[in-house]
Amino acid sequence: MRKALIIVQEQQLSQTDIRRLDSYIKQHYQRYIGTEKLLTIWNRIPAGQAFTKYEDSRSSLVTMECEKGLEQAKRVAMMKALEKDWLALTAQHPDELMLAVVEEDLFAELFESSRERLDLIGRLHLVFKMLCSFLRAALSGAPIQFNPNL
Repeated sequence: MRKALIIVQEQQLSQTDIRRLDSYIKQHYQRYIGTEKLLTIWNRIPAGQAFTKYEDSRSSLVTMECEKGLEQAKRVAMMKALEKDWLALTAQHPDELMLAVVEEDLFAELFESSRERLDLIGRLHLVFKMLCSFLRAALSGAPIQFNPNL
């Protein structure tokens, strides 16, 4: 199973918007990247914790894992299709959306580096929050979402 980490600002998107965007990500991933299941994890950053040009940020970041050696044409086609749908739904400026399709070894490094920054208690707390988010998503049918603050 491949993973996608999505960072958006809290209160920026409705639950309906998140569900639709989640669907776009998975549809475009299946069409352009591969048929492997994609686990999406939405990080909702609270107001006042992300800034662009000295103002509360409206930026979003979508980082998706792919196989090693993925053709650049597939990567670009996927990102163009997702950008078009994302911007149409959110009315964000193109400069407020960063898309990345990262090969599995680099994605694993990114994922691991986040975990390594935490001490044992912090890791346990993060695992607990993630498990609660997984359970909440499974029960509601919504994408996995959590506030990354520990």
